[in-house]
Amino acid sequence: MPGLIQRYNAVAEYSEFITTNPSSTQRRRTRHTTSPNGPSSARAALSSEAAEWYEAVCPPLEEIQDVLRRFRADPEFSQERVFAFCAPIVVFGALFIVAVVAVQPHSFAHRILDAPGAHTRDIATFASILVGGVVLSLVVLKCAIWGIAEISSVVMGMETREERERRESEGIPSSNMVLGGFFT
Repeated sequence: MPGLIQRYNAVAEYSEFITTNPSSTQRRRTRHTTSPNGPSSARAALSSEAAEWYEAVCPPLEEIQDVLRRFRADPEFSQERVFAFCAPIVVFGALFIVAVVAVQPHSFAHRILDAPGAHTRDIATFASILVGGVVLSLVVLKCAIWGIAEISSVVMGMETREERERRESEGIPSSNMVLGGFFT
């Protein structure tokens, strides 16, 4: 029972940070409306709604980094555990696909079932396709999990707007100023 409660608390904590609500009001655009009935108010309403949708679909980098840090700090959310959870599903999917292909009307599985002794080479081919499909699907799963982990590392290492502004206020030039001198 305590494991169930811990998992519920972890899910509740993650759901607080993964949200589709727009970010804090300090990041929202300022809205300028001149007249309540004019075309500029309709345009402003559309632009504000578009900005809110953009913030909901593409959250700021700081929020994404915060969620990724929480996932990375969780000891139960590792590459090995994700692979161990997804591997049976992927194996079932691979076996299901091979079975669907094998039961097609013109498949060689029908010849094998008619006379198994005469088609030992076909049986070996089918077994190699079966094993190869399962192994290949597991390799693809492992590569996908590793790729997602690497992408999350790159996203976590990205410099946010606040960090860039803080560095510029301290007098450290931004990358645009340093690289801008090479191309002028």
